[in-house]
Amino acid sequence: MIEVTPATHEGVVEAGGVAVLSSLAQEASASDRCKLSAAMSLVYLASSCPDLPADDICLSLLLSQLDQPEENGWRRDSINALLALATSSSACAEQWHRVGGVAALKALARETAEEGVERQAERCDEALVSLGVRRVRRRTAA
Repeated sequence: MIEVTPATHEGVVEAGGVAVLSSLAQEASASDRCKLSAAMSLVYLASSCPDLPADDICLSLLLSQLDQPEENGWRRDSINALLALATSSSACAEQWHRVGGVAALKALARETAEEGVERQAERCDEALVSLGVRRVRRRTAA
């Protein structure tokens, strides 16, 4: 609901949903999928609410999905959430550097360019520029 209906974001924040989602993302007894869903929800909220930054745990959970094989769309959804957050007004370059997000975005930009997924590579470059990082130089085919 949070991902596909941005109109609900303000209500979720007002109802105290941020604290609930943050707790869930950190809950030791929660499943990995549950934690990831909570983290993704927080990132989508943060990407539309400039005064609501995503915390390090959320970013780290989403970044961890970049190393996973695509399974049920979780990697793709994590990428989309990360790119949305990186290009939002709440993005904090210092935080992204601290949790390894900048390096991960650079690697993703190179990977997607090599795979011929140009739009994804462009989105990664846009995210990096939003974080104050230069675009990734990609090799061109000779």
